[in-house]
Amino acid sequence: MSKYGSIPTIHDHSVEVSDGDAIVDTSRNGGTSDPLFSSRWVKAAAIATAVLLAFALFPTNASSSSSSSTKTILDTSHSGVNHDDNQAMFYADQLVNHFHTDRSITPKDAKWSNRYYQSTKFYKGPGSPIFLIVGGEGALDSGILYPFVSEHLARRFGAAVIQIEHRFYGPFQPIVGREATVLELLELLTPQQALADMVQLTKHFKEQLGCSEFDRHSKKYCPVISVGGSYPGFLSAMFRLVYPDFVDISYASSAPLKLYDQTANQNVYYDIVTKAAEHTSPGCAKSVRDALEEASEMILKAPSVIDAVKSMSMCVDSIPEYIDNLKTLKEDVMMAIGFSFADYDMDAYPPGKDLGLYKACRVFQHNKSSSMEKVAKFFELLGTDTEFEQEYPTLVGEEEVPCFDLSVFLPDGENSRIATSDWSGSGGGNDGKMWDFQLCTTLVDPIGFSSKSMFPKRKWTYEGLTKYCQSRYGSEVTPQPYALVEDMGFDDLVGKGASRILFTNGLQDMWSGASYLETVSEANEILSLNFENGAHHSDLSHVGPSDNDSEDIRLGFVKITNILAKWLDEIKVENKKGHRLETVVR
Repeated sequence: MSKYGSIPTIHDHSVEVSDGDAIVDTSRNGGTSDPLFSSRWVKAAAIATAVLLAFALFPTNASSSSSSSTKTILDTSHSGVNHDDNQAMFYADQLVNHFHTDRSITPKDAKWSNRYYQSTKFYKGPGSPIFLIVGGEGALDSGILYPFVSEHLARRFGAAVIQIEHRFYGPFQPIVGREATVLELLELLTPQQALADMVQLTKHFKEQLGCSEFDRHSKKYCPVISVGGSYPGFLSAMFRLVYPDFVDISYASSAPLKLYDQTANQNVYYDIVTKAAEHTSPGCAKSVRDALEEASEMILKAPSVIDAVKSMSMCVDSIPEYIDNLKTLKEDVMMAIGFSFADYDMDAYPPGKDLGLYKACRVFQHNKSSSMEKVAKFFELLGTDTEFEQEYPTLVGEEEVPCFDLSVFLPDGENSRIATSDWSGSGGGNDGKMWDFQLCTTLVDPIGFSSKSMFPKRKWTYEGLTKYCQSRYGSEVTPQPYALVEDMGFDDLVGKGASRILFTNGLQDMWSGASYLETVSEANEILSLNFENGAHHSDLSHVGPSDNDSEDIRLGFVKITNILAKWLDEIKVENKKGHRLETVVR
């Protein structure tokens, strides 16, 4: 039996969710209009761009190439003919600006090449579903991410799979040949633009597959299921909410909607990291808390920054220039320890003593080491961690360097810091810069450290965020924490008429504190599944279903599959009747 042998196929369509009580006929989703131009974002974009200074120049040669107008239908007559999961492909007709207005600083018809991946290994032809895997805040260099989708759900439903890379992440950029300006990023690096990319690429993919584009009455209509985890989980849910004419179902794992609508408690993130560490190795939380409290005092008492750095086995030559005093050093070292623990928590599945989280706890639970030695050993562990080396491949792992390079946490760009706009960690390099920028605009995530966590207390404030963002990007950038929720209305999914959204959460994951842990509405089929042993979108891991899965995740795979099967069956019935049937919003 292969590692995927635990659930080769699932034929039982039963699922323990309510079908709702009543249905009404509505033509809201049955039209043939282009979803981009029916979106309320056209108006929102006009308002947003009006505040920009429309004097920045944009090169007219910015990836303006277009693909051939010849329509090509994929040959799927033989299984596996187009199974190209790991082959990068490019959509050359992606618009740089989907919401162009007279005040936009980008040319109206400028295009760029959007990287994506696709698989038609199990595709059964027009009329079969399409799974759209949503990319997020990082480059997609290794093909399709989630085997549960590409190997299991696609096989189960005879579906095609496509995976889009998020604009401005990875090497293929909307602005070609130079760095984007701040004004360009304000206009182009938004969740709204990313979702519009998803619409256009999926339309292109539907055309290739021979699917009808909008005609739900056609036998060739291919239902679209968006899938994502973390920020892409949020985008997946928004895709269904904002483009219900185009997206039929959303599967959103570890999706922090309550973080982005500003209703989640800012302390919940690191409080859950603390609980997860204690769950992994009892006694961990107290050991970490005591060690970090003492280490903080010792850093502040050190003769100099250099002496403190050496006592933690860090590389003196690579300490960022802005760390010129002991207080800043202490704060940023503690910040780095906090979000590094959080990274370990995200990967804390399946449960076991080989987890990075368990090993990190054991470093601090070693009673014979001093507090500063524990901090040094923690960074030593971090520097040899495989996942960490993959994120920072050029800066760590050199055997001849017997110290930890603290600068690996710095995003690209001027005035970068370890404590960025995202206190869960922005990451390094250009991807880190782009994420840092997004969280300085509308994708604001309030994350602080409470006295209940195992980390030194540190309060997050909007004022502090604004000060950081303007020192980094200039006075044009002011965080707008409520702009997204006011535009999209995701704080009231039922009131906005949302339906057929499945939220999944691992309860050991700190992001679960900002997601929906309870079913929002059975009538509207906005459901929630929780996994006691799960970490960060453990149901959407890069490994896929395996014999190492815990029982709750195994059962979760079955429930997820059954829910999607039920919804797809309903869609098929509704389309045969010639109209969309929606459950009454209560």
